[in-house]
Amino acid sequence: MLTTFQKAVLGTIAGAAVLIALVVAAKGGTVAVNGGAFPALTAALVATGAGIAPGIVTVGDATVKVRPDIALITVGAVAQAATAAEAQALVAERTDRILKKAKDLGIAEKDTKTAGYNIQPQYASGPGQAPRITGYQATQQIALTYRKVDDAGRALDALIQGDAGNTISLRFALDDLKPPQADARRLAIEDARSKAEAMAKTAGVRLGKLIAVNDQSVSGPQPLSRFELAVPAAAPGTQVPAGELDVVVRVQVQFAIE
Repeated sequence: MLTTFQKAVLGTIAGAAVLIALVVAAKGGTVAVNGGAFPALTAALVATGAGIAPGIVTVGDATVKVRPDIALITVGAVAQAATAAEAQALVAERTDRILKKAKDLGIAEKDTKTAGYNIQPQYASGPGQAPRITGYQATQQIALTYRKVDDAGRALDALIQGDAGNTISLRFALDDLKPPQADARRLAIEDARSKAEAMAKTAGVRLGKLIAVNDQSVSGPQPLSRFELAVPAAAPGTQVPAGELDVVVRVQVQFAIE
């Protein structure tokens, strides 16, 4: 238990500390916290009570449009037969034709891979009858990276004709995302600084140095062109404009106040 004298001493020390804080804060004039103007006293209380340093925090956004340099093509081979082994053999023949056509198109082995392989029984049933297996279906998907984006339509036609692929899909992308993401990040930071300068001017303070930056979201290319084909084309001549891709970056930036 504290004595009456001890309590009085502690109360005096606490009061002196508060008085010092008030005097220091009062000399600070006005600051901006999270984009608003506040008396220095309030800012000091926010800084010490909530652990938030006085400053201006803004969010910057940027979108960089780039032309794709690769086409990602997925070709599917599907076959049905009475037995699983027969279905496997048939889908293997189709896949072999797909791979040969991919090679003829100049697609390298490193740009060719299996995206999926599946064998499932096919069922039939009737009134009052339990489902029974009537055959098997085998499916294999081949993922190809085609580096001639302006010639993507011809590649689609070649890969599905001649009893090769049954299904095919395409999306455009970038082989290396880092350069456009760096450009978008730079523009996003510039956007955040512009907003912070406007906020500082409105609040009547001077913008200080940049304290912190972090990515809020960074997304890769958003394809503006997509092509899907479930049946063989009647004749070559498919047109697939590559268009442009969007690389989007959002950053959160904090600036000090001078």
